Order: sequence, then structure tokens, then C-alpha cells
Amino acid sequence: MVGLGAGLYLLGYLARADMGKLAVYLRKGSVVLAAFVAGFVLTRNIGVGMLAGMAVWSFMQRTGWFPGKGKIGRGAGASGVRTPWLDMTLDHQTGAISGRLLKGRFEGKALDDLSEAERGEVLAELRANDAQGAKLFEAWLDRVSPDWTAGARGSGANAGPSRAMTLDEAYLILGLKPGARRDDVLTAHRNLMKRFHPDQGGSNYLASQINAAKDLLLENIGV
Repeated sequence: MVGLGAGLYLLGYLARADMGKLAVYLRKGSVVLAAFVAGFVLTRNIGVGMLAGMAVWSFMQRTGWFPGKGKIGRGAGASGVRTPWLDMTLDHQTGAISGRLLKGRFEGKALDDLSEAERGEVLAELRANDAQGAKLFEAWLDRVSPDWTAGARGSGANAGPSRAMTLDEAYLILGLKPGARRDDVLTAHRNLMKRFHPDQGGSNYLASQINAAKDLLLENIGV
């Protein structure tokens, strides 16, 4: 009965889980397990195996790296938005938003690995140094922790104007390559809006970026 209950609980958790985030945890867990097994096999000492696993976990938490990280950000079915301080990825299939910090105190750290206190520090840094990055970070917070605001949202309203979007950024946001045709742009835009429209749990800012990317590309490419 205990096993059945645990199985039902796990199924319920998987049904509610963010698949993008779950995939990250599975990748990290596989490396920790591999380090534990390697340490144990080499020394026949379970304590050494545990230390090896802990060392690998600490390394991933400190650096933000995990297996397959480079593949998640820009694979098929994913697009990205990059600012001076932040690199964000939008997964078209799962609707997950992930990213890592490019500058600041937590440079190199994955957003999913930030604690509640660290999120506040990152938001303050972004509002002071990267207005567009701050808006993207707020969009990520809306997605992973809808009750994060606690009166903090308005404090970044005057962080400064965002710079104009470039063609390269527009292609990146829609997950397209230069040379894409009008129909490709419209299809990519439609698919993204299904996932990131505010009515679907996205945010006004993300939707505005997706719309801006579509409009810019349609203005600059032929039929």
C-alpha cells in the first residue's frame, strides 16, 4: 500500500511538474549518481562516493552548468532572448522559460538555481544595470512564482528605456534563421503566442517581445 501511494503521488507530481525544470533536475541527478558510483567503485568506500556526489552537485550549483545545458537553450523548438546581463530560453513545446546570468554577483548561475533571497538581489541588479533584462526576469518570475511581487513590481517601472530590437534578436526570439519567409514568421509567432500569451500563463512583456519580433521581420523580409 505504501508503494502504491508513493506511485500515485509521483504520478500526480509529474502531471503538475514543469517538464523543462524536471529535465534539468534529472540531468543534474544523473551526474551526481554517476559521481557517487565512480567514487564508490574506485574506493569501495560509500563515504567517498557520497563526497564525490556532493562535490559535483556543489560545482553545478556554483557555476550554473549541467549536462546538456548548451542543447536546451537553442535546440529545435526553442528560441531565446539575450540582453547584456541575461540569456533566456523559451521552450516552444513545454512553455518553460529558463536562463542564466551573464554578469553580476551570480554570473554564470542558472535562474532555476537561485534561492528566494538571491532572486531579489538579481532583480535589483538588473533594474540598476539592464532594464530589458529586468523585464525578462520579471516575466520568468511570473511564470515560476506568480506571487513573487509583494509590492516589488512597481519599483522597476522607471529603470530606463529598452533599446531597439535588432533583426538578429527578432530571428532569435522567434527561433528562426535569416532567410525565413513570411509564412515561417507567422507560423513561429502563432506557435509562440499559444505558449506565452498572458492568457496562457505568459506575461505581457514576453508577448510584446514576440509581437515586436514578428512585426520587425515582416517589415524587413520579402514574401
